[in-house]
Amino acid sequence: MVKSRTKVVLSILLVVVAGLATTGYILVFQNESNSSVAEESSIRTVAPVEGNVRIGVDSFAIVEPIESRTLRSRSSGIVTYIAPAGTVVSEGSEVARFDASDLESRLRRAELDLADAELSHERAMRALDRAQRELSDTQRLFDAGAATGEQLAAREESLYQAEYAEQSASISLQRRILDHESAMDEFESRVVRAPLNGVVTSTAVSRGDSVGTNGELLTISDTSRVRLVADIDEYDIGRVATDMRAQARIDALEWMEPGLGTFNGVVDSVSPSARIVSNISVFTVTVRFQNAEGLLRPGMTADLTILTAADSGLLVPSSAVSTVRDRTYVDTLLDDGTVEPRRVTVGLSDGAHVVVHEGLDVDDLVVLPEIGAIDALNAAPLTPPEPGQSLIPISVPGTSSSAGAPASGGGGGGGGRQ
Repeated sequence: MVKSRTKVVLSILLVVVAGLATTGYILVFQNESNSSVAEESSIRTVAPVEGNVRIGVDSFAIVEPIESRTLRSRSSGIVTYIAPAGTVVSEGSEVARFDASDLESRLRRAELDLADAELSHERAMRALDRAQRELSDTQRLFDAGAATGEQLAAREESLYQAEYAEQSASISLQRRILDHESAMDEFESRVVRAPLNGVVTSTAVSRGDSVGTNGELLTISDTSRVRLVADIDEYDIGRVATDMRAQARIDALEWMEPGLGTFNGVVDSVSPSARIVSNISVFTVTVRFQNAEGLLRPGMTADLTILTAADSGLLVPSSAVSTVRDRTYVDTLLDDGTVEPRRVTVGLSDGAHVVVHEGLDVDDLVVLPEIGAIDALNAAPLTPPEPGQSLIPISVPGTSSSAGAPASGGGGGGGGRQ
């Protein structure tokens, strides 16, 4: 009986010991597996991709027409027609008209006054010619002793009076000619014509309004070419020069169709002196854009980027690049799972990505540093863009770049409208 109980107890103990041993083995094996997986998963890699990095100066800008004319009235009158805003006009076409009744009366009076002045001048010319002949005849008689000195002096006085009358009539005639030209000019000014091809962007009067001389009527702008006007900080203006390439993004157009609001232009002018705005020195920069389709309208706002430098090649994250004694390295993951430092030749960097010119291939895997609390936001992997798709610029103050990420919600990288 005692032996049976002993056997039972021993059997139970053996089962317990075997269970404990098995549990310990499983736990040890799982820990080793988890450690191995954790070690493997801690290595993050990214493949280099072909792309470009661009550095530029960013600014808010407003669209303005390059050429714009404000038309004013050359005489006073009542407006009988004014082209409404938005009307497309060609050079020489009628854009405004005034009531011509008063102008016609003035022109008629000027014509009559001119005709009277011409007659008066003609009479004065005839009187002068007669006085000259009479003086000549009296001079011959005086020389022959047939005329007295008093008669000769009287003829000389008559010639003097005739010359004075002719000069007075000539002056009066010139005055009437000027009056007639002025009346004719005012009569012709009843019709205001466009000085250039463009569109009526604004009107200052309406039909029936009374307008004085030099009163503002309307503004015509050539919108086939526009410019963006931006204020650049004094710390950035040194990197900006004329003929630099620039890119503008119009959010008002971009939401309608991706890529529709991206335009490419050229820096047209840089102001030589600064203006003080909110105690900050800024310089005015204008960038010209072609606008044949008329998508850019005066007054639109844009995000302008003036490209100051650009580079292309294989792109890798800046966090993967290290420099030791003026030599640049990246860590690469080999096929056997080992990490090998690789010396590379780098180009331009925008702070988020670096262009690698030598030392890497598209098939290499670049090792990224471990994700920390600070650089977790930069952990997005590089992926090549779809064909024909622009690239997202990296949001670094004062810069813009094209990294290998599909465009979505960012500004235009490549492409754009000219």
